[in-house]
Amino acid sequence: MIESGSLNAYQRRLRILQQIQEIGEVRIADLMQQFGVSDTAIRRDLTILEKNSQVRRIHGGAQAVGRSLAGFSFQTNAVRHYKEKCCIGQAAAALVQPGESIILDSGTTTLEVALALSNATTNTQPITIVTNSLPVVLGLIDWSAGNLNVLGGILLPEHQATVGPQAIANLKLLQVSKAIIGCDGLSISHGLTTAHVLVAEVGRVMVEVARQVIVVTDSSKLDQKGFTQIVPIDAVDMLITDVNAPAEIVDEIRALGIEVLTV
Repeated sequence: MIESGSLNAYQRRLRILQQIQEIGEVRIADLMQQFGVSDTAIRRDLTILEKNSQVRRIHGGAQAVGRSLAGFSFQTNAVRHYKEKCCIGQAAAALVQPGESIILDSGTTTLEVALALSNATTNTQPITIVTNSLPVVLGLIDWSAGNLNVLGGILLPEHQATVGPQAIANLKLLQVSKAIIGCDGLSISHGLTTAHVLVAEVGRVMVEVARQVIVVTDSSKLDQKGFTQIVPIDAVDMLITDVNAPAEIVDEIRALGIEVLTV
């Protein structure tokens, strides 16, 4: 997990939102001490979260809003199964070697991969990251250990991702070591699935230009089917999920020759 003192403003807001979702309420004074920033910075964070309908401001702090997470923005969805996603992100980041080029798609778990990589130290063989995810870009805004390449295209606000012909054309010019991909569902019958056809289209090309495909998803997505397919299950080389993954599903996936890492 990223140390509080190394967070940028975007990362800090994600962590504040995660705390509010977990414990229901936070206090400004406590957040100032935890993150080592000013009263003004914390109040600005809470104001932004409230404008996004993600929290409710109260005297001296903020509390969770009394609504379902369904339909919430990317940042709110990012804190669902947060602990599992954080562990998965750290495990995936540990597989990235100096000098490699990787793709990170627009999923909330791939954001945790980016945040884990943001603490990587500069070396003689910098990592190259390609992404269509605005949260990943914001999470790596102060990153100095590699090269960040942002795909152009049409912005999907609900996914905070670029899609469409320009993003696809940019991708087809590349060849990368690893594509680290998230999904809304993963099943033997339907493979990797997602909620939006344009997100699926970009994800499909990300897989095509990568030598290794690593899927990162928490166990709640296993044996689930989203709206549209990204790629069949046999396009996957490795799955990283959490220890709550049902053993029978993990065994079925491994039987296909796919490496499964549970963390």
